[in-house]
Amino acid sequence: MISAISIFLSAVVVSLLITFPVVWLLTNFKVGQPVRVEGPASHQAKSGTPTMGGIGFILTIIAFTLVFIDFDLYPKFLALVLLVLAYALIGLADDLLKIFRKENLGLTFWQKIWLQVIAAGCFALFMALTGNNMVSGTILQKLGIYSPFIYPLFVTFIIVGSANATNLTDGLNGLLAGTAGIAFLAFALIAGRTGQPEALTFSLICSGAVLAFLYFNFPKAKVFMGDIGSLAIGAALAGLAVILHRELRLAVIGGIFVIEALSVMIQVGGYKLFKKRLFRMSPIHHHFELLGLKEWIVVIGFWVVALVLGIAGVLL
Repeated sequence: MISAISIFLSAVVVSLLITFPVVWLLTNFKVGQPVRVEGPASHQAKSGTPTMGGIGFILTIIAFTLVFIDFDLYPKFLALVLLVLAYALIGLADDLLKIFRKENLGLTFWQKIWLQVIAAGCFALFMALTGNNMVSGTILQKLGIYSPFIYPLFVTFIIVGSANATNLTDGLNGLLAGTAGIAFLAFALIAGRTGQPEALTFSLICSGAVLAFLYFNFPKAKVFMGDIGSLAIGAALAGLAVILHRELRLAVIGGIFVIEALSVMIQVGGYKLFKKRLFRMSPIHHHFELLGLKEWIVVIGFWVVALVLGIAGVLL
């Protein structure tokens, strides 16, 4: 218990120490985030806020995992670190293009999707080849999802979906960092309860590193995490769920991300089919803003829901 707390707190401290100079560099080199014109009018004041602050917690996660997890004994976590790094690099490319173009337009939709599919597919194949799908007694196994032919496709789908859902969630100060930090803690409890110390360690590292980012991002944003952070967070959560064989729990523990993604699909689908918008704006966090709620109230409300869903996911 003491070592678990020490790992969590160490990740918090190191993430803070790395992010301080990152924010200083991004601010001084004026690496500002262009704000989406279609977004709420109140967000236009955020234009020019430094972005790519997720570099700090990504470096912390990678460094701590290299130190605290023996890849010779647990090669799946080397694959997971490489997956997180791959998604961070995709996000970095997207962020840099937005900065250079000085508009909220980076990689095209299909460029991002194909790059994500390739990275997730490599991870999925490794999981299949190392027998991660060789389990019995689970719902997914009974449904045939763990067959050698379906499993890699299923894992790829989960990772790509999770990464894009967390990317959509990253729209308010502190929203993604808080909800993701809670989700990682939930997986830490599952890992501890099921006797998987390496998964517990990785979960605590991610939770501590990501929650530390709140110091720079809530309630007022000194820096945004950027796609480099939001895509990597989603990939890390999905990859962790796959290793723990808790893929369905991800939909509960990460319920906020599912809701955010569904709100976008419903909004787009509803408008194309019926020329009507169900929400004032999507993702759904903007809907609550436009109802008149202050940004910090929406964020804390989502944190509370994430906490409830995290507890539910652990107790299932």
